[in-house]
Amino acid sequence: MKFMIGVDCDGLACVVGDPGKALSNSRDMVFAREQATRETDAAVRALFDAGAEQVIVWDNHGFGSNLVFDRLDRRCEVMLGTGFDRRFPRVDESFSGVLMIGYHAMEGTPKAVLAHTYSPDAYKAIRVNGQTVGEIELDASVAGEFGVPLLFLASDDHCCKEALRFMPWIETVATKQGLGRHCAYSKHPAVAEEEIYAGVKLAVERINEMKPFTFEHPAQVEIQFKKIVQALKARIRRQGWRYAGAKKLKASLSSMVEWRC
Repeated sequence: MKFMIGVDCDGLACVVGDPGKALSNSRDMVFAREQATRETDAAVRALFDAGAEQVIVWDNHGFGSNLVFDRLDRRCEVMLGTGFDRRFPRVDESFSGVLMIGYHAMEGTPKAVLAHTYSPDAYKAIRVNGQTVGEIELDASVAGEFGVPLLFLASDDHCCKEALRFMPWIETVATKQGLGRHCAYSKHPAVAEEEIYAGVKLAVERINEMKPFTFEHPAQVEIQFKKIVQALKARIRRQGWRYAGAKKLKASLSSMVEWRC
């Protein structure tokens, strides 16, 4: 069995960031790097203990170099940096599943910690076939194009509810209760790690119940920006996209593998 773990940093236990700053520029980031490493390592160990032959960790927060890599279980491999041509890079039909650690709820989710969709400064909403979605659904849909299901997610309670709304079969661990954008009632980091380990093992035991998440094709994708200038700049960079309003771009994608955040 082969697995890939996508790792973000916003949904980790005891991470809330600083008001007015991106998490990467906050005082919280030093701890976030360490906690992301511990939560990811718990998932890696659980996968190998459940019979995995290969586990790839994909660091996808910001510039993609956040984890303390030498503290991860040495059996895993690491995908890091920026410039990949798609989400869940290198995932194909040979993978048994993907997992998400530290992800967050979509932009606009009330009381969710650090809620946003890819860029907290640029994107107001992303819609696929008329439905507003977040990073969880968009990333899972890329893996789903290869028949690979999302098995497990760890984040705050709002993000877990979002994931289960779209993929009710997955296992989740709520690392904290979101009380606002920068406040939470969190589990102790070590408790969150223990629950992640147990949740991942349970997810693998239930792997036959897991389903790939996909959108109907062709997927009609719309990006709503927060500022007009952001839409203008994005139109220059994004081939095949057209204006759908002063702050919106739209494209028809034959496959979500074509999705670029």
